[in-house]
Amino acid sequence: MKKILLYSLFLSFSFGIISCDKDSEDISKVTTYAIITYDELAVIEKGETFTPNATAKEGETDVDVVTKGTVDGNTVGVYTLEYSAKNSDGFSAASIQKVIVYDPAIIPTDVTGKIEDKGRPARKATISLVAGTTNIFFCDDFAFGGIFPMYFQMNGDVMTAIPQDFVFGVTSVDAVYLPGPKEFTIKVNPQGFAYAFQYQ
Repeated sequence: MKKILLYSLFLSFSFGIISCDKDSEDISKVTTYAIITYDELAVIEKGETFTPNATAKEGETDVDVVTKGTVDGNTVGVYTLEYSAKNSDGFSAASIQKVIVYDPAIIPTDVTGKIEDKGRPARKATISLVAGTTNIFFCDDFAFGGIFPMYFQMNGDVMTAIPQDFVFGVTSVDAVYLPGPKEFTIKVNPQGFAYAFQYQ
């Protein structure tokens, strides 16, 4: 009886291995995703036309790139383009590019530096001049309790939050720079939260 039981278990195990091998035959396949090449951040002067120049390859083979989004070269702002490319197996890869349009005729006040929230000094941020521009700045945290990145323009001492895709459902930002005390006031809409920042 013991031998019959062991023999039955052996047959069941063997049948399971054969079944698994047969069921999984020809389903494993390696696919190579398309690699999209582009400049993560592109800058053009107001009045210029931006032509997307992203390319994609699947291994050594060129693949067509589909572009979503547009850039208005006549309006200062930060524009988002999405590039996608499918490989020969139909799998898609996607990447995002930021394109900044700026007006080089505008002379800014230099506001680069490290800042802190006046109401909560433990929250710090950094303002930097966007490479390739003369008056567009980027702050890595201008609101909320976490990271709220924002691009803005300085025209002399006049601060403007330029059009861009904001996070957390923000639709617009009221931004003011006070040159005397060197402070920034930020109000995010539609939430209505207001913040004040000063240099560290």
